[in-house]
Amino acid sequence: FKSINDSFGHASGDRVIEAFAGFLRDAAADHHVAGRIGGEEFAIILPGTNLAAARLFAEGTRSAFGALPIDCLPADHRCTASFGVAELHPAEGFSDLLRRADEALYQAKGSGRDCVRISIGSIAARQTAVANAGPKISGRG
Repeated sequence: FKSINDSFGHASGDRVIEAFAGFLRDAAADHHVAGRIGGEEFAIILPGTNLAAARLFAEGTRSAFGALPIDCLPADHRCTASFGVAELHPAEGFSDLLRRADEALYQAKGSGRDCVRISIGSIAARQTAVANAGPKISGRG
C-alpha cells in the first residue's frame, strides 16, 4: 500500500483497501468471519476448515485479487496480496493462532510478496497433532 500511496495518493490507497475488503467479503462463505485487523492487514477465520483447504482458499483469493482491476488505478496496474495461514491447534489460544498467522505473513512478505506461507505451529503442537493422529488402540478384541 505504501507504493500505491506514494505513486497514486492516499485516496487511492484507501480505495484499494476498500476494494480488498469488499473482495474478501464476497469471497468468504456465510460462516467465515473476515475483517481488517490493522492498517493493511486483514484476518479471515474459516471455521471447520483444515490447513490444506485454508491454504487453497488463500491461494485462490490471492490469485483472483491480483487479476482484479481497481477503478482508481491505471487499467494495467494490478495489486498483489500476501497471506499467512495457520490452523488452530488443541490447547492453543486465539492469540497464539493470530501470532503464528502473522509470522507466516511476514515470511510471505520476506519471500518477495504476492504469495502464501503457512505456519504448522510449534514443535509441541505438531507432536501433539501427530500423536493424536496415530492409530487408536482399543481394549476390545
